[in-house]
Amino acid sequence: MTRRLRILAALMLAAAPTGGCMAAEPSCYTKRASVVLPDRTQVLAHLSNGAAGRALAEAILDGRVEDARAMLSRDPRLISTAVVDDPNVPQPPAGRYGDLLTFAVARCDADAATMLFAAGMPKDGVKTGAALSLAILADSPAMAEQLLSAGASPDPQVKGGESPMRNAITFGHLGGVMTLLRHGADPRGADRFGIDPVRMAMDAEQAAIAELLVEKGGTLWSVADDGSMAAHALLEQPVVFTSPEMLAARARLMERARNGGFGWPPPDRATVQRQVASGAWPTPAMAKAGMTIAAPVLERLRAAKR
Repeated sequence: MTRRLRILAALMLAAAPTGGCMAAEPSCYTKRASVVLPDRTQVLAHLSNGAAGRALAEAILDGRVEDARAMLSRDPRLISTAVVDDPNVPQPPAGRYGDLLTFAVARCDADAATMLFAAGMPKDGVKTGAALSLAILADSPAMAEQLLSAGASPDPQVKGGESPMRNAITFGHLGGVMTLLRHGADPRGADRFGIDPVRMAMDAEQAAIAELLVEKGGTLWSVADDGSMAAHALLEQPVVFTSPEMLAARARLMERARNGGFGWPPPDRATVQRQVASGAWPTPAMAKAGMTIAAPVLERLRAAKR
């Protein structure tokens, strides 16, 4: 199965309502019913810091902010309380994730988040990026704005954490992408395989998001390990998201690609790999026009040539 088909399959699964259970029904996760919230039972059974950590997490999950503040005042080390990952379970059950900040975000509890930051919670959380990756999917941008304004990174995946941008794109959340960009998210930030936000959006058939990212500095010409680029996705027809708005965005992206200075259609993936591996690409003109290659990808492609 290709990367694009895997992403589309994930999007189809996301249309089926699932989710974890909270102590009280959260009020700000109604627009995207398939968002999986931390599951109380799963969370409390897999926390660090023993009984004290569980008591603190329960207080956050219940919205008992003053109780949680008192516990942290008595033992500030409890701020590190988080779900412990089992190395033998590569894919934990739905809802088994998060830290105290994530639990506050799941409840849309701004007061709890403020208290946690005052108590020493790292701005990106103990589980780097987990809280923001959930907050970005809320009905309102308020929680995400609170975290970002407090100093959370819009690109925590750079530090090895979760990617809120990937979450926003996967759920087709244009507003979430806009929030992250407004706070400095890199529209060209690629992972170690060379997949950047524009490519993510094109693979997910989110042409409107891809267009926004390109307008904010993203590129259709970032090269991945297999020689593919976001521009290649324009050669394929969408199969899920075919609204007039999406098709119009694709058409505008196609026009932009045709006039991008690379020629059209783009060369096949094998040719791109060979040209990059040989050192012929990117030329200075290509780089200026937007061709980018993540350092790990460039190293692997050049090493394979030697």
